[in-house]
Amino acid sequence: MPRQQVYGKRSRAIYDALPAPLSSPEQQLPKPVRTKKSSAAPKEVERKQEANVAVRRSPRKALGEKSHNAVVLPVEAVRYAKGTNQPRVKRKGHIVWDSEDEEEEIKPVQERDQVEEEDLLSGIKSLKLDTATAALEFDALEQATKCMGGLSLHPHNSEPSTIELEQSTPLEPSADSLNEYEEHCGTLLDLSSHPLTCFETWSEQLSEHFAVTKIAEASFGEVYRLSLHEDMSAFASTDESVFKVIPLKAPESTLPVDKRKRKAAMTKQDNMTAPGDVATEVKVLQRMSAIPGFTNFRDVRILQGRPPAAFAQAFKNWNTAQRRKKKDLSHFPDPSKKTSYTDDQLWAVIEMQDAGTDLERLVEEGLTTSILSIWDIFWQVVLTLAKGEEGAEFEHRDLHLGNICVRSSTPSSTEEIDPTRHLNFTSHETTIIDYTISRCLMSPPTNEIAYQDLTRDPAIFEGDSTDEYQYDIYRYMRGALYFDEALADCHKLQTEMDASGRTWEQYHPQTNLVWLHLILYKLLEQIERPSQQKAPSKKRKEEYAVWKRGKELEKVLLKVQDFLDPASIIANGICSAGDLVVLALQEEWLGVEDVVGHHCGGDESALISQLDGLEL
Repeated sequence: MPRQQVYGKRSRAIYDALPAPLSSPEQQLPKPVRTKKSSAAPKEVERKQEANVAVRRSPRKALGEKSHNAVVLPVEAVRYAKGTNQPRVKRKGHIVWDSEDEEEEIKPVQERDQVEEEDLLSGIKSLKLDTATAALEFDALEQATKCMGGLSLHPHNSEPSTIELEQSTPLEPSADSLNEYEEHCGTLLDLSSHPLTCFETWSEQLSEHFAVTKIAEASFGEVYRLSLHEDMSAFASTDESVFKVIPLKAPESTLPVDKRKRKAAMTKQDNMTAPGDVATEVKVLQRMSAIPGFTNFRDVRILQGRPPAAFAQAFKNWNTAQRRKKKDLSHFPDPSKKTSYTDDQLWAVIEMQDAGTDLERLVEEGLTTSILSIWDIFWQVVLTLAKGEEGAEFEHRDLHLGNICVRSSTPSSTEEIDPTRHLNFTSHETTIIDYTISRCLMSPPTNEIAYQDLTRDPAIFEGDSTDEYQYDIYRYMRGALYFDEALADCHKLQTEMDASGRTWEQYHPQTNLVWLHLILYKLLEQIERPSQQKAPSKKRKEEYAVWKRGKELEKVLLKVQDFLDPASIIANGICSAGDLVVLALQEEWLGVEDVVGHHCGGDESALISQLDGLEL
């Protein structure tokens, strides 16, 4: 049976073929070395390779439980023989300049906040409800993972399976040009455990063991999956990676001097991304990986050169499939054409865990029409956002259906439904992905705010919603942020916007509500309503109980839809996803165990301690 495809809009991942540290947030890295630009000579930053580390697996945790992010990468199937001492890989000529006025040092991907057990057990704290407003406070979720190195995949109860690879080397153009490109990508290289690498070299080693398949497109990047050429029984679907390949803008000094050629190059650059913007996305990925329901970020790598043959072929296969489905072809240039990219084109490759199929595709294929599926998907997303709000002041700001992934561990036809539950009627597990324009508070002690200033990209608010309601949501989000009124016509209120004192850097969780409105609207649009179905005979007790429960859930979701109406949010006292969770607890639509998870292990006193601050 062919494996189901995943993702719809944007996403993730990468293969680590170089003998550099394992692409995992668990690998500890030395802090970046910065030298004085005025006098210090360039220093080479060495990366150590860790080996002989047993693979750990981490099944998906409940939304209230800590997420260890200890997943196995697909590239762990490719490694040096256990115990082999390999030379360390040096980042050739990588210069990072120091400045007294410079911002605080950027932390590598592997440094995470430690999630303490007592923080997770505290669950919901100091919840206070009144008739005017609802407020929910979760303890901030913080996590740091332990060091995990080496490229290895250990089948359960068996000897390690290893594949030998030749050592490849970082890109080595002239020192001056290398330093120019590396300085341009410095913010990204500081977040990576790898040097600037040749795209062709990386692809050749990858292709020896993996097939590359393009599975989706984002606004500024293409999404690929790696598939092993040979089946490995110990390699689970949760171990797989997808990766997002993003073309980066070149250093301005490298653009042609000729006016005509320079103008053409600048036009191409308009469809590419600045390294600093990708660095912001990576930092948000690092920060949110510790919180259940957010994607497991694995690594980032910077490549240079034209897309190799494997990627050009994957591009052609994608277009062929799109043409067969009578869908739009790729909006990216054909990588097989010389005019598409230059020899020194820069790329950011972001690796993440494969989180399943994007919700947009599931809706298109009619696979989410069940009230139980819709209930689980919607409330899991709400809970994830609420935890992100309280743990990191998170706003997604682009949470359309293509940025929600769903994975099911059990086929729907074999699921046993318990109608007495409040949540998790199905085996669906949701993951929120793609934080390109998201906002969050970074970890202490820096408390840096990662965000994108959307005033720099007014086109995002000018989309035609005639065929796609999603484009209205961007305008609703802007109105909610500046005026607490989603329907405000900001186009006519520019002066008032400027005078409001509000910015995209600030925390405005009401923006999450307008996206929850879109999600619920789209899900209810294609639902098979139990209220419109003939009731089963009461003699079939189990079937009747499920139908009756479905009818109750439908009624609740319609009520929630009213709460999330763009004309009503904020004015009705619901100002964040956290407030919506509190309302659900108050109305007993959800149980406390659905919010804080089942990590109490049946300890009643532990559960009671989580409710001490809850006034219902």
